[in-house]
Amino acid sequence: MHGFRPTFRRLAVLSVLALCLGTGIVAQERQPVQQQDPEFARLVHEWTTRPEFISPLVDHLPEVPGIPSPKDVLGYDIGMPKKLTSYEHIVGYYRALAAKSPRVKVIDIGKTDEGREQVVVFVADAGTIKNLDQYRQYLAELADPRHLTAAEAHAVILKAKPLYHIMGGLHSAETGPPEMLMELAYRLATEDSPLIRQIRDNVIVSITPVAEPDGRDRYVDWYYRHLIDQTSDEDRLPGPPYWGKYVLHDNNRDINYSQVTMRNLLKWYLQWHPPIMHDLHESEPFMYTFSGQAPQNPSLDPILYGELPWFSNFEMAQMAKYGMPGVWDHNFVDMWSPGYLAFMSSNHNGMIRMYETFGNGGANTMLRHIARPGFGEGATKREWYRPWPPYKEVVWSMRDNTNYMETGILTALQLTSTFPKIILENFYKKTMDSIEDGMTKAPYAYVIPAGQRDMTRVSRVVSLLLLQGIEIGRATGPIAVKDATFPAGSFVVKLNQPYGRLAKTLLERQHYPDPSLNTYDDSAWTMGLESHTDVKAVDDKAILDAAVTPVTDARIPGSVAGAVNGAAAIAVAHDGSNNMITLRYALKDLKVEAADKDFKAEGIDFPAGSFIVATSQGANVASRVQEAVEQLGLTGAALAAAPSVPTHELNLPRLAVFSTWNSTQNVGWVRYALDQFKVPYDLIFKEQVRAGHLRDKYDVILIPDQGRTAKGLVFGIAPVGKPIDYEQTPQFKSLGMYGSSPDITGGMGLPGAEELHRFVDEGGLLITMGVASAMPPDFGITRDINAGHTSPRFYAPGPSVDAEILHPESPIFYGYTHKVLPVRWADGPLLRVPYTDEDTQVLMRFPGGEKSVLSGLMRGANELHNNPAIVETPVGKGQVLLYVTNPIYRWQNFGEYNMIFNALMNFDDLKVPSKPAAPTAAGH
Repeated sequence: MHGFRPTFRRLAVLSVLALCLGTGIVAQERQPVQQQDPEFARLVHEWTTRPEFISPLVDHLPEVPGIPSPKDVLGYDIGMPKKLTSYEHIVGYYRALAAKSPRVKVIDIGKTDEGREQVVVFVADAGTIKNLDQYRQYLAELADPRHLTAAEAHAVILKAKPLYHIMGGLHSAETGPPEMLMELAYRLATEDSPLIRQIRDNVIVSITPVAEPDGRDRYVDWYYRHLIDQTSDEDRLPGPPYWGKYVLHDNNRDINYSQVTMRNLLKWYLQWHPPIMHDLHESEPFMYTFSGQAPQNPSLDPILYGELPWFSNFEMAQMAKYGMPGVWDHNFVDMWSPGYLAFMSSNHNGMIRMYETFGNGGANTMLRHIARPGFGEGATKREWYRPWPPYKEVVWSMRDNTNYMETGILTALQLTSTFPKIILENFYKKTMDSIEDGMTKAPYAYVIPAGQRDMTRVSRVVSLLLLQGIEIGRATGPIAVKDATFPAGSFVVKLNQPYGRLAKTLLERQHYPDPSLNTYDDSAWTMGLESHTDVKAVDDKAILDAAVTPVTDARIPGSVAGAVNGAAAIAVAHDGSNNMITLRYALKDLKVEAADKDFKAEGIDFPAGSFIVATSQGANVASRVQEAVEQLGLTGAALAAAPSVPTHELNLPRLAVFSTWNSTQNVGWVRYALDQFKVPYDLIFKEQVRAGHLRDKYDVILIPDQGRTAKGLVFGIAPVGKPIDYEQTPQFKSLGMYGSSPDITGGMGLPGAEELHRFVDEGGLLITMGVASAMPPDFGITRDINAGHTSPRFYAPGPSVDAEILHPESPIFYGYTHKVLPVRWADGPLLRVPYTDEDTQVLMRFPGGEKSVLSGLMRGANELHNNPAIVETPVGKGQVLLYVTNPIYRWQNFGEYNMIFNALMNFDDLKVPSKPAAPTAAGH
């Protein structure tokens, strides 16, 4: 590496010289001999609401015979008022462009949940497009340069080109980027100005036209159905209930890449290794460009923290030079959480980039109030990072949005194309730094020991790490290091690898750097804590020499001990695997019993909650159970006779999951988990609840975290004087999916709350999660329980904290072996239980205090002292389970999922425990 530095000093000098030589680029934006489209210029100036909202980079568009512009294919120019393009027509345009231009290529990368194709579009000079696979190989060599000498790496950099990847349409309500990107691709492919030629010659631009295709079409339908006539932000209507099949904004928080569209993009990324990944969003006036502010993840390379403001400040300066106000680069999104989609770049030694451009949630030209007395005034004040603030009030159009965003992107590409070798050098150097850190700084590895009671948790953690390209080895024999030994078969994540820093980020506990700072999303995501998997950091460098074999498949098969043929029963140990509920539904036609007490058979410990399946129920029962156990990674034993322990039958509930129409996202994560673990359910809304007769249809109603408040959950979307339907029609085919309604406003209301009360009175089980657990106390279903709130100074963005199980005999805790375990704080209510009933109803509580915070940030942790985390209470003939926690949060806290799954499998055997001898004062 030392021999590499002089070479790159020379490259830096040459790059500075190149920038100096390029200062005249903007003065000659257009090639005088190239034919321009006069109608485009006229319309764009007509659609741009103020003269300062456009730049010389985007006020024109070439006309090139034989190469279709967006208007040639779509019938309109980009930014036309009241025009949004469906996903099919967006992809159709790119394919038409690629068919006629040798500078454009389109590749398929997968399918969405609803079967739409996902594509990536490449734009560069014709020679580069022709040899695209060779340039991909160059980037792959820089992404993992362990086989290269310094001289060889230098030679690769001289031949390579940076790949600048741009994504639009991740958030479906942010409608401008998918439109703008079509014009950008055409401009890059056809324009002959010095700037565009420099970009084409020195950079490969790749584009994700729409990162959430299903949501794009749903939102376009919704826009044409409900939003097209809006003229002001004072008469705005809500957006559609769904974007994708399961989630909305959280597709940009999917840290474990659960959603298929996100996985397809990750797979593409790991094949192409773009050094820069730029995600285009809409919200802030007029344009915010991400600079990587604090709190920052200290595991990421310092080079990155220099690159981010380098780009954002250049963009802010250039756009000010063009006369465009309202561009700023600080005091919004920080660099703490690694879970944002474009963070796949920074997580893999590249550079995340992001814009938030002002948008109207459609294609209407609208009056927007940015600042009013007491609201939003800070956004229009001058600050060091906002030298030319946006206006307090503005008429804003789709074309304004396009002008800002496209000017910003072209400016970023100008900088990249001026310093292409520096971008590549930094990409290489960040990878080398990651490898070197793994060899010189503790911890040197993380070990996931073999022999854990529930190896399905281990399998899940390992598979999620492999998914992100992290290298894992399996110990060929016992490992002995300072202060620890690990058995053969343990999984070893050595950090002296290209993505060692990512492994550390995901596996370490998050020590929040400055408690006075807020963060944009979660403050903690420690995989071991969230999955309840034992993960050990190893500070002994000798671990790097441990003998391992590479792991490519994380599946760990289950086993059934003993002679299956002739067995009277098969027992399956409930060691906490989430797959137990999958097994129960796989055997839904069989009687399955759960042991009320521990027992032992074939040398295996079977804790309470373990399954017992009599083989006398059919000819192939034993082999069928064995096959399922092996496929699901569980542990079982063939029994010559049923164990002499009390049991209860595991009946399967008729399950409904309730969702409001305005807060479907957290419900979507629960739906996703239930679907993944093959748990059937009905999704119900206010219409079904208000109709009543719930007990005739369901045994359990699950209300996931939603609504922000109990009032929001019950009353939903405020009426607007007319129905807002969400129904499928021949014209709007993407609406009415995952539920439908003639009017999504109004909520279940008090009549719906009364029907839920009646459902419980008649013997049903009502389960609430997170914020939803304030609803039964606040609306009189659990009359003796009150819901309070933390103080204004309390702040806890998703930390992992201790929770104490008070009644381990409850079936809810089958498979949990520790009295104190980690849970994610979910901003649920502070429940107050009457003292006389408290010890029979509080199943789990928060110890509270600073010592109980295991990972992440919690200001005011003492406010949780001995407050209930789970409360069980009888109501009439039924019961209510209130989870202050959110046991199914995104696709993350797998260790808590079983607290819900156990409740479902034991729904008719959840008995309020008998009162302990020594009552506590939880919740007072």
